[in-house]
Amino acid sequence: MKILASAQACGFGPVSKLVAVSSLLGTDRVDFVGQGVALDYARRHAERFGAVHPADTTRGDLLAPRLADADAVISVMDADLVFWAVRHGRPVVFFDSLLHFWSRTHPAARLADVARTVREGGARAARTAFEALGPHQRILVAHLIADLSWAQNFPGVRERVAELAATGAGHIRLCGPVVDTATLHGALAEPADEQTAGSFLVNLGGFKNFYLDYASHNAYLHLMRRWVLDLAEKASDLDHVLVCCGGFTRPETVQVGTVRVEFTCLTHQDFLRRLAGTGMCAMPPSLTSLQEAVIARRMPLLLPEQHYGHIVNRRHLAGTAVSRHAACLTDLGEEYQVAEDDLEGTRELDRLTRRLVDDEPDYQQFRAHVDERTAAYRALTPKEREGAVDEVAALLGGPSLGSVIAELKGALLESGGRR
Repeated sequence: MKILASAQACGFGPVSKLVAVSSLLGTDRVDFVGQGVALDYARRHAERFGAVHPADTTRGDLLAPRLADADAVISVMDADLVFWAVRHGRPVVFFDSLLHFWSRTHPAARLADVARTVREGGARAARTAFEALGPHQRILVAHLIADLSWAQNFPGVRERVAELAATGAGHIRLCGPVVDTATLHGALAEPADEQTAGSFLVNLGGFKNFYLDYASHNAYLHLMRRWVLDLAEKASDLDHVLVCCGGFTRPETVQVGTVRVEFTCLTHQDFLRRLAGTGMCAMPPSLTSLQEAVIARRMPLLLPEQHYGHIVNRRHLAGTAVSRHAACLTDLGEEYQVAEDDLEGTRELDRLTRRLVDDEPDYQQFRAHVDERTAAYRALTPKEREGAVDEVAALLGGPSLGSVIAELKGALLESGGRR
């Protein structure tokens, strides 16, 4: 069976989930097609796919030959690929890790009408109805038109699943973390490479999305680089600080007194090994990073948000110890409030972050805030950190990825037999 797959090109989260799924299905079966940061990641992990093809998944004409050769399609939050798979009559499976996040500017019944048009209407009517929707609504429609759909659990997700199911979509299921648990558990079983008490892992993720980029709108990377170096100067008891990000493809090592600071982009397997071997970790409120830290039994320090989605994620963690210890731009004053909109909120965060980079008094206010949260985090006892991990883990429960893939294999084999 040949499977064509893609992932939304926003950070490393979606494509890392596709890699986890592909690894359990059998990498020789799954071909990747996509662009942007998702393509970058897939190329760095090419051994997890049968082949890696660059292509714009909004272009049906470019996808048509590959869809004709595919028995089934898997998409992680790439709504366009789901659309074209349905229009080409291919069985399609959809994974979504952010169902709690997508804005609802249309009632579920209206989205169900669009879904029927996509499935049953003519080519022009289907595309017109789909393209009239915003990016968030297209993902909700992708849930409705897929043959099978899994939504990763997080506060608010169960309610969204029920809302979509009320339109007749009984194929949308809840699942637990969609992460590479096999590699992570294997890394946890290995002896640590470093002295965990003196190591600090800072994970800035893939960073690049629909607005942020490594070469432009990149103030956050400059801000965090300066803060990490200042932290190393102040926290001389640390031995090693490792900063991982898709934007650091050229490794750099800086010696700050007795502290070695590395900026790099690791393969996911290497990153998970480092996570398993560290005593402390920090990251923006990214769900994939959060889930990996929880599975590794490492309480994360949440860093200020990179984009609007991180604001929403942090809100859903309200009341937890992880949230109480988080460093947030909004804590710096009312002027750091942003629009309640994915694109506009992200643009404003980038502008505000640039201000922190360019204005020395503003940077020093930022540094004092993040230093204070870091010191409080580091002062927690092992028992307090374990309690914080348990608290977040309780919010993420659901069927394991292994059980999901077992069901998925059966469904794909059945659909493949009907072709």
